[in-house]
Amino acid sequence: MKLVKVFAIIWGVLMVISGFFCLVNPTLTYAGTGYVIGAAMLFDAFAHIYAWFQLRKTKEGDGWLLAIGILSLISGLILITDVAAQLFMEIYVAYMAGIWLLIHAGIVIANAFLIRKAGQSKETRAIGRNWWVLLILGILMCIFAVLGLMNPTIIMAAIGTFIGLGTIMAGCETITIAMLPAIE
Repeated sequence: MKLVKVFAIIWGVLMVISGFFCLVNPTLTYAGTGYVIGAAMLFDAFAHIYAWFQLRKTKEGDGWLLAIGILSLISGLILITDVAAQLFMEIYVAYMAGIWLLIHAGIVIANAFLIRKAGQSKETRAIGRNWWVLLILGILMCIFAVLGLMNPTIIMAAIGTFIGLGTIMAGCETITIAMLPAIE
């Protein structure tokens, strides 16, 4: 059991170190997105092709299952081996994140005004008192989204930073859990 704790602590420390690397190099961290998506496509391909072979024995596997597997295999291989495809994927993900953030910002702004309107009656006045906080948050989100859509490296850096922070927190959690006394 002690060996497991030691490995968990080492793993946690490595996660914290890699998290700090991600914070120092957020755009470089984001640059691995194409590889990650390509690897996910390859896993998906192998799962579909394996499922097709298994279901084919019972006459339940259709050609679509195999077609999806082959399409995922080809797409994953292209994405992992072609630098241009990786760059396209990274830019695509950044623009999709920017569009998502812009839509989300619009909804937050609309909700702020709905809360303001709902807070005008005596029964719900406490609810609508701080509607302006949501409005400011929505406006800031909108500004960030527009800046990110104008220059996608802003979103790439933000995503890389969040990955770094998440990795540091996960590493600290792993170390903390490893140091807990064993319940027997």
